[in-house]
Amino acid sequence: MLFARVRVAVLPRARASSAPSPAPRRLHARTRARSDETGERPSSSSSRGFASADSPEGILRVSKRTSFEGLKAARRVELEKARANGDEKRADEVRWAFDELVKESREFFERACAENDSADARFRLGNFYQTLEKLEEAEREYRRALELGMSVDAANNLAMMLQERGELDEAEAFYLKALEGNESDVDVLFNWATLKLNCRQDLNATRILIERIVTIQPELKKHPLVKALRDDDDDDEAEPFIPPI
Repeated sequence: MLFARVRVAVLPRARASSAPSPAPRRLHARTRARSDETGERPSSSSSRGFASADSPEGILRVSKRTSFEGLKAARRVELEKARANGDEKRADEVRWAFDELVKESREFFERACAENDSADARFRLGNFYQTLEKLEEAEREYRRALELGMSVDAANNLAMMLQERGELDEAEAFYLKALEGNESDVDVLFNWATLKLNCRQDLNATRILIERIVTIQPELKKHPLVKALRDDDDDDEAEPFIPPI
């Protein structure tokens, strides 16, 4: 039997790009010298070769070998400090520093779009932005990808972003669009099931999606969420899949 009060919090699964990593990020990006008239920034390193306090590395307090995850964490910490102090100028400096440090990688994906403006190239750029937690830019690129053609990954990730914002109707529309590209995509089915369960509290629709998942991957019958939502543990013959819309 289905349990009417199931409240299992399940996190959707994002689809990451399988593109090869771009060229190593150069953290010692060139900057122009500051002048009182133009507000230009100073050189990013001191005469001794160490990062100066006004360089991107100095502002974020990171090294040249800091990973993307490390840069994101440093940005988060410095922005929180700036906001706590009501220092918007400092917050702007932190955002500028972060953008400078990821500039080369961003340009790698932008060049790919310029050379071949395809759904896949736009998805990869959007995925890059989402990795950096630049969600507005990521959404823009995912939508552009879907204007250019079918991209299951772009539709899936865009649906997740909309789900997170509570825009459930549009999120479901994009999950359905993703399944038009691949009706057996377990990640998309799983993410849609989390929306039906956690956001809609629709156990019947969740069960339909779960049954479809275990038809594709029978080994998932042992997953706790699957066991909680299925009527029984018996193997059922495959039935035609009708999306729960």
